[in-house]
Amino acid sequence: MLDQAHGLRALASQNRDERKAATGPSLTEKSPETFAQAVVTPPAQVRRARVIAVTSGKGGVGKTNFSSNLSLALAETGNRVIVVDADLGLANLHVVLGIYPQYNLEHVTHGDRSLREVLCPGPNGIRIVAGASGLAELADLDAIRREALIESLGELDALADVVLIDTGAGLARNVLAFLCAAGEVLVVTTPEPTALTDAYAIIKTVYHENPQSRLMLAVNMAQNEAEARSAQERVVSIARRFLGTEVVSLGSIPHDPAVGQAVRNGKPFLLSYPSSPAARAVRKIAHQLTYSAPAPAEVEGVGGLLSRMQRFFNRHLGGR
Repeated sequence: MLDQAHGLRALASQNRDERKAATGPSLTEKSPETFAQAVVTPPAQVRRARVIAVTSGKGGVGKTNFSSNLSLALAETGNRVIVVDADLGLANLHVVLGIYPQYNLEHVTHGDRSLREVLCPGPNGIRIVAGASGLAELADLDAIRREALIESLGELDALADVVLIDTGAGLARNVLAFLCAAGEVLVVTTPEPTALTDAYAIIKTVYHENPQSRLMLAVNMAQNEAEARSAQERVVSIARRFLGTEVVSLGSIPHDPAVGQAVRNGKPFLLSYPSSPAARAVRKIAHQLTYSAPAPAEVEGVGGLLSRMQRFFNRHLGGR
């Protein structure tokens, strides 16, 4: 454990040194002339990635399948996309995408690899940070490992236009850490009453923890348009009535045999069945997300996500 802690401190120090090298010397290290110039010259706006956390109130609604295919559709619109598999208990996003990375988040938390080293190329030019099945909850990592992981995730701002975080289902503490910190949260549900109830529970919890987050909804596996519309309206109206907040309805994905067949083939349905109803629906949602993107000044990026995650853990773990 001492070797791991030492490795993580070294990794954190290396990340700080790399950022310092990229941004140049600090103001205190510059000459008086350079210092004066720096004061009067406004700094260039730092590019920040758009962070979207995808979640569901319960398992079995097709969240990970949706996330993986949505990432491909977003890449088709010209975005640089990185997908983070943050389902730390049942990490299988890479399986849906048909790739098998050599490294995953566990190698980062142990200090064996940097985040850049675990990035794995995927279809359509996306890149994946694979999760680790059986990895201890993020909340239960010791403070040194948790801080090193959070700091390393900050590198993603410079590498992507969109960072899609596929979280676990439900209200576990490690799931909430991502959801309550993300600027945008996309809740996936099905028209089943239990799924809708759990979806609202997620929306309610996120709203109370982070009222500024943009809450969105997608209905998966709908039998028809009427069923999907009814499910959307139910969640949106309840959130408006009891929380006083608007949930953006992104649309629905129909029940489609092509989805199951694609899973069995080990290839995303967006690629194996590009003209299927499900693929067309996901592309429509991706275009809606792209054209309704927040203004650059409103995007806090991965850095904003990580700051709020730290505050979440400080509140709920007492700084542990």
